[in-house]
Amino acid sequence: MKLLLTLISAVRLLRFGIVLLLSLLLSFAVRAQSGGCSGSDPAGQPAAPGLYAEYYPGFFNDAPDFFTTNTRPPLLTRVDAQINFADNLSFGDLTSVATGPVDDPDYFSLRLRGSILIPATGQYTFYLSSDDASYLWLDEAAVALPADPAAATIDNGGYHALEEVSRTVTLTAGVHSLLLHYGEATGDNIVVLEFEGPGIARQVVPATLFCTTVQSARPPQALTYFPATLQAFVGSIRSSAAPTVTDGGAAVTAYALVGPVAAGISIHPTTGVISMAPNTPLGTYSLSVAATNANGTSTFDDVLTVEVIAGTPPGCSGYDPAGNSGTSGLYAEYYAGYFNNALSFFSTTPGLTRIEPLVNFETDGSFGNLTGVAASGTPADPDEFSAQLRGSLRIATPGFYTFYLTSDDASYLWLDNAALGTPLSLANVTIDNGGLHAPVTQAANVYMAAGLHNVRILYGEATGGSSLVLEYEGPGLARQVVPTGALCSGVQPLRPVASNLTYSPHMAAQVAGTTGASPLPNLASPSAIVAFVVANAAALPAGISIDIDNGRLAVDTTVPLGTYSVDVAVTNAAGSVTFQDAFVFTVAPPPPAGCSVSAPNGSPPTAGLYGEYYAGYFDDNPAFFENNTPLITRLEPGLNYGADDGWGNVLPPADNTLLDPDHYSARYRGSISLPTAGSYTFYLTSDDASYLWLDNAARVSPPRVYQAAINNGGRHGPTTASVTLPLEAGLHDFVLLFGEDTGANRLVFEYEGPSIARQVVPGSATCTGTTGQPLPVQLVRFEATAAANSVVIDWATAQEVNSLKYLVERSRNGVIFEPVDSRPAVGNSSQTQRYHLTDRAPLPGLSYYRLRQIDKDGKESVSPVVVVRVSKPTTLTAAVFPNPNHGAFSVRVQQTTADPAQLELLNLQGQVVYRQQLPAAAIAEYDLRVPGLAAGLYQLRLTAATGVTTQKVVIE
Repeated sequence: MKLLLTLISAVRLLRFGIVLLLSLLLSFAVRAQSGGCSGSDPAGQPAAPGLYAEYYPGFFNDAPDFFTTNTRPPLLTRVDAQINFADNLSFGDLTSVATGPVDDPDYFSLRLRGSILIPATGQYTFYLSSDDASYLWLDEAAVALPADPAAATIDNGGYHALEEVSRTVTLTAGVHSLLLHYGEATGDNIVVLEFEGPGIARQVVPATLFCTTVQSARPPQALTYFPATLQAFVGSIRSSAAPTVTDGGAAVTAYALVGPVAAGISIHPTTGVISMAPNTPLGTYSLSVAATNANGTSTFDDVLTVEVIAGTPPGCSGYDPAGNSGTSGLYAEYYAGYFNNALSFFSTTPGLTRIEPLVNFETDGSFGNLTGVAASGTPADPDEFSAQLRGSLRIATPGFYTFYLTSDDASYLWLDNAALGTPLSLANVTIDNGGLHAPVTQAANVYMAAGLHNVRILYGEATGGSSLVLEYEGPGLARQVVPTGALCSGVQPLRPVASNLTYSPHMAAQVAGTTGASPLPNLASPSAIVAFVVANAAALPAGISIDIDNGRLAVDTTVPLGTYSVDVAVTNAAGSVTFQDAFVFTVAPPPPAGCSVSAPNGSPPTAGLYGEYYAGYFDDNPAFFENNTPLITRLEPGLNYGADDGWGNVLPPADNTLLDPDHYSARYRGSISLPTAGSYTFYLTSDDASYLWLDNAARVSPPRVYQAAINNGGRHGPTTASVTLPLEAGLHDFVLLFGEDTGANRLVFEYEGPSIARQVVPGSATCTGTTGQPLPVQLVRFEATAAANSVVIDWATAQEVNSLKYLVERSRNGVIFEPVDSRPAVGNSSQTQRYHLTDRAPLPGLSYYRLRQIDKDGKESVSPVVVVRVSKPTTLTAAVFPNPNHGAFSVRVQQTTADPAQLELLNLQGQVVYRQQLPAAAIAEYDLRVPGLAAGLYQLRLTAATGVTTQKVVIE
């Protein structure tokens, strides 16, 4: 429709007599709607000439939705032949609708709907005169619900005396939809619609051109719910019936709620059924609905009222702490004094108990009258009081929920079994918002199974403002104060949920861009597992997932570099429990070239150091790490812990605080890549003890302290120790041990070498895997045993690689060693090899033995030391072996004191054929070589300060 010019201002009532006369004289030029008036009117009745008229009480005040609001239905409907209400008497009897007398009705409004027949295509001018407001719409604008004032053909709105507004439009021949709104406040009530056009002089639009049928395509025309009120207890679920709709000739395709809507209220987009969820708060809510069909969207105001009233929420069971049946809200106990973060404070008798429908104390006065409980302050601003709130929370839909706890001052939140703790423990608190502070919000994301969950809140107010608010958001729930309907004062019994979930190993590392998975978890559960869920999925990359049925975690190629601690929620028939830090994925850069051996836990090798953290101080004993189990395993990009608070969370195994952990030890393993051969200096700074082993010394398990490349052991402040070594290019195995007792904790590992300035050893130069090179000798046993007047040494190897020989050494003091004897090695073997040696002249008393293994390339390694005690001789003896012999034999001499002695060999004639002076020694062995002796019997004589002894010798 083409809109043209004219806007004509007011005319007075005097003209209407002339207009009426002209309309009668010229009516012959206007014909009736061809084919008659057919179809249905807006009420569904057969169409009739004229317009479908609806009269409403009250003045519509220029608001088109006045006519689409179900709370204001028309009190009178009829068919009006024309829009020609030229004086106060024209409307007839409106006493059922309007105020005022019959001959001058006031405070009513009128909606006229139907269609107008345009005889011929051309320009038509419409004149709309009214007192007070009136609007005219044509064609598509006439069928919109509610109508749009901006799209009106004529806008004659407002409070005013009789005014005329006109507009010229171009219309095609045929039927056009028409809508007219009129409202009368006070004074005269007049509304007249005239027109003029091709061959038609100005006149009131005749009844013959009107029909009660709206001819063009229409959006939905009416919408009602029955019953029109939906009432339910807070915390329950209720739904309305589907609405009854006058669809305008085309089926409704969508429904939507219009305007602000309370939490928990929703509409089904295709059926129009309105539902109320358990989290809908107490209150009364009037709802407006938009309905859409192929022709457009109509909005209907106030079509349904939702009333949420107080009552016991569904599923609320159990008894409150006072023994009463559960009801809506939480059981609250108020105490005099500030609890000052002491959880045992609440074991005393409260000064006030009551049911709190909500935890929504936003301002000082929100707590109500605490007189007699609060130790200071005023009723409007109470101070020095504490509160404990207990009960349960109903979760309708399982999933992830974020809880927000806001308070001034301290507050704590426990959920599920942790809320039943006696005493409560901060180790399993869901939200810790403790301490003296202004309003602060702390949040926690928790996986919750459907059903009732125990809740326990502790709160304390010292001075200043007092506030406490508990909010949540979750599946289908925007952030909101936890509603009364979701709270139950009943405390639930301890739930037999799953326990002791572990993954072994606890950590897996992946090279970025690759996939990986955890092992299957181990756990205990008294009932079948329903589901495994990543409880902190919102904080992790999307590429980390879990098998809902078996709990195996996986990481895909999209996960970026980083370390990700995964919380796992496990649901069984009793409920859900979350295990924090259940598994750790580390996505790291690729390892240095040549590093292909898996990390100690079986993960693929990556750049970095394989770190293990243990409870307690290892006290310079490397075997500590073999005899204990690490509580944390993680990949370290480098060791640069130059501050107490730089270690991250190592509590446990450490104790004290996150900012200053104490009493823990760590072991780091892997290999280091050196770009070129040359001299390298390693620096190890620590407080307290630290050690570094390289190459073969690092392959011994446990490593030997005396073989450490750097020994920075003992309890001490920050101290740096270094070593300079000639090393080949390539990978070198290393083990680094660290222990922190008390005080500061520092550990920095640096190096420098050819073209490398002194720096922290970077993660890119290290690998979590070793070189895979075996020890030249894998010693599985080394023993020394005193037997009579000798010491028997036995040892065994599991493998040998290029081994040359073994040298047995002994010492009087464990510091200075001397050789005893040697045995050649097998050389290369993967089978067990056993060796034996006897020290026939051991040192009397306590002595120390060790085994030195020598490779063909000259490299050496030394075994642990074993201790032997040889009894002191009680008589003078001389033992000969072998006996008989060919003139070469050994003599073992033992005497009660270490004195000089003399050996003599005599023939049968008593002649001395050999004599040797012996040094002072209590036990000694001497090799004698006496060539040229005739075969026969001889006598060996040992003369010492304590006496003389003889021994027969046979020479063959």
